[in-house]
Amino acid sequence: MLLFYIFYYVLSTALLFQGLHIASEVTDPLGTVPEEVGQTPNSSLGWGSFLVAYGTLCIVIALLSHAYEYFVSALRPLMGIGLAVLAVFGAWVVFKGRTVKYLGEAATDPGHHGHLGHSDDAHA
Repeated sequence: MLLFYIFYYVLSTALLFQGLHIASEVTDPLGTVPEEVGQTPNSSLGWGSFLVAYGTLCIVIALLSHAYEYFVSALRPLMGIGLAVLAVFGAWVVFKGRTVKYLGEAATDPGHHGHLGHSDDAHA
């Protein structure tokens, strides 16, 4: 049971910290991704609030389970739901949470055609 508690607390704190991170990125971005990659603020705040609440609930239930055996039976379903929530959240981050906004400027000079070491003027 001790090994289960270790994984349970790791999952619960991961949910809590992921929620804190995604919710705080809305108002105070860390700048770890380029400016072109934006996030949807309402969805990010909703996911962050949910993850913080669920992670906190899981930690409180686990702490209560040390004192009251009544709460021990709730740990396995909460962990299963927590793993599912983490998987869905991960899929959301990868596929929906981040969007690329093109700035409208070309990444290279329009006169550059990809020739190695040759310019268009040299051939004229």
